[in-house]
Amino acid sequence: MLLILPVFFTIVFTIMEIGYVSFHLILLNHATYEVARIGGMSGNAAGNVDCGSMEKFMKQIIQSATVACEMEKTLTDPQAGQDNFDLIITGKNNIKLRFPISSMILAKPKGSGMRLLQTVVRMPIESPLLR
Repeated sequence: MLLILPVFFTIVFTIMEIGYVSFHLILLNHATYEVARIGGMSGNAAGNVDCGSMEKFMKQIIQSATVACEMEKTLTDPQAGQDNFDLIITGKNNIKLRFPISSMILAKPKGSGMRLLQTVVRMPIESPLLR
């Protein structure tokens, strides 16, 4: 029992830690998607989006998360003759791992007891047709 119990607890706590990290990754992905959706709907025809307001929206969902945004020109609409843009939102959140042994295994950077989660969402900017 003395030999098996530490290995068993390490496996059990690592599985629980992976579930904890997965939960926060799903939460961050959903929050980043919502922020990208808001940004895609609030952009103007020139593809300009206020990235500061995207940070504010993210803080309302997850207080410790940060957001980086950029716009990328995509195809030109041949009928309307105007450019289209995609909004690329990168959400990052540093979470504290809970269990000592499994946090040594899953921590990034190693030994910090923290895990940096990052997710990227691409959303087209909805713009009205210009005539």
